[in-house]
Amino acid sequence: MSGEVSAALFTAAAYGALLVACAVPLSGYLVNVMEGRQARARRIIGPVERGAFRLLRVNPDDSMGWRRYLVCVVAFTGVSIAGLFLLLVAQGALPANPEGFGGLPADTALNMAVSFATNTDWQAVAGESHLSYLSQAAGLAVQNFLSPAVGIAVAFALMRGLWSAGDGRLGNFFADVIRVILCVLLPLSLVLSIALASQGVPQTFQGYETVQLLEPVAVDEAGNVVAADDPAAVEEVTEAVVPLGPQASQVAIKQLGTNGGGFNGANSASALENPTPLANLLECLAILLLPFTLILSFGRMVADRRQGRALLACVLILLAIGTAVLVGAEFRATPQLSQDGAVYTGSLSQAAGNMEGKECRIGTAGSAIWTAFTTAAANGSTNASLEGLTPLGTLVPLVFMGLGEVVGGGAGTGLAALVGFAVLTVFIASLMVGRTPEYLGKKIGPTEMRAAVVMVTAPALVILLAAAGLCLAPAGAVPAGEGGPAGFTEVLYAAVSAGANNGSALAGLDADVPLVNIVLAAAMAAGRLIPVACALALAGSLARREPVAAGPGSLSTASPLFVFLLLMIIVLVGALTLLPALALGPVAEQLGALA
Repeated sequence: MSGEVSAALFTAAAYGALLVACAVPLSGYLVNVMEGRQARARRIIGPVERGAFRLLRVNPDDSMGWRRYLVCVVAFTGVSIAGLFLLLVAQGALPANPEGFGGLPADTALNMAVSFATNTDWQAVAGESHLSYLSQAAGLAVQNFLSPAVGIAVAFALMRGLWSAGDGRLGNFFADVIRVILCVLLPLSLVLSIALASQGVPQTFQGYETVQLLEPVAVDEAGNVVAADDPAAVEEVTEAVVPLGPQASQVAIKQLGTNGGGFNGANSASALENPTPLANLLECLAILLLPFTLILSFGRMVADRRQGRALLACVLILLAIGTAVLVGAEFRATPQLSQDGAVYTGSLSQAAGNMEGKECRIGTAGSAIWTAFTTAAANGSTNASLEGLTPLGTLVPLVFMGLGEVVGGGAGTGLAALVGFAVLTVFIASLMVGRTPEYLGKKIGPTEMRAAVVMVTAPALVILLAAAGLCLAPAGAVPAGEGGPAGFTEVLYAAVSAGANNGSALAGLDADVPLVNIVLAAAMAAGRLIPVACALALAGSLARREPVAAGPGSLSTASPLFVFLLLMIIVLVGALTLLPALALGPVAEQLGALA
């Protein structure tokens, strides 16, 4: 399998190089937009931006302190949750519902409203069989713009706190959100939507189509699809319903905004959302485009591009290691799947490795790379069934999410978490050599350390509390698909995905039950708002500090040594918090597979 693995890793490296090449110029444009500077594209969008400011009565020069900024973030998120909840509950009585879907139950609607407003996009129900076009386009797609815009606004508030000269101001929240949506997310989404529509992704408000199957199939008494001549067949099926709708526009922003919720239950494994190799490439690159861009924007904002390159180097190292492990695990499969080598598992000329739950047209390599990218970026979209991953393959997404959105992470929130780890690293390294901790010319005191520590540990604590709540529930309240380590992994994955605001899921867990909906909704809200509050508190504290000149013994935060120390701190924090839970789940599964 060495040839197949090498080809897959070369493909992943090429994807990474393309991402960096695109992120470099985009980072300069993003900084110019967020700081209100002139940029070529803003000559066209500028009048629309100013009109939006006047319409919403926003003064971009009215800079906020961190408490006021945080109140705006929380209030905006709360209004988003309430609005989407009401839309989902009432969709049966609203227009643009050609399939006549009824309103969602309150617990399901609450879970989905919190999910999309917090940039998690966890979906307990399939969109094409439960949601109207109005709910998809005016509800989910709108939140796909608003939630990443909030995260990016928070990231720039943190960057301003590091760069400011002691005035304590972080910018205007509403101006930041408007600029992100109008000047960044909308143009990028428009371009990607047109590209995806050209590849065959539907973009219409026409009702669902009924088509004739080329080859009839049948279903058995349990509702499973079987061959038409299978003795267990009880009903022949000759027709299928093709869900249409405004899919291209929603798929574009779900990838670009690190959202991940799918128009279809099969998400990006669906031939409707992801029909061609070019569509797969564009969507996969879109997942990490903004996280990489924001990291490089950090270097521009603090007037030292080496800082952004150092943080990006850390992210790329973690991403490369995780992708290599995931690709190797999926190509190697397990002794049970290969029957200890007795079963041929493919080569470069055909599907290879563990093909369980994977689309033959995408293959093992494309599925493994996508899975690594989507869980690194807190995106959550999938082009394969994650339930079909090997135990070691499942471990990689869990680690990526459990590290706290630092391997790219969500739009804006990933950079904030990475800066929190950088502050923690500076503090520890400075104490080791007996110096006063400084980061980018700002003294790091007890206030900054409290904010940084809570920010980097809160996601793990939320994850563990959610997992404990689900595991301690009465029998039957959390219907996992399997027992033993595999069942625990399903429950743990749901808690990790919710607490890390990722949104991907293992298919074995029946997520649409009241207890799961409520616990995961609480985890998604806490996993989003607690780190955001800490990031803004850190930004406000740093913004009040006067910058100081670096001394001769100051720790360089752009050196290979700092990158190494940052990697060690990230891994240690992740290992200390999640290793026991991982040992009971995927690690136990992997050891059982080798036994």
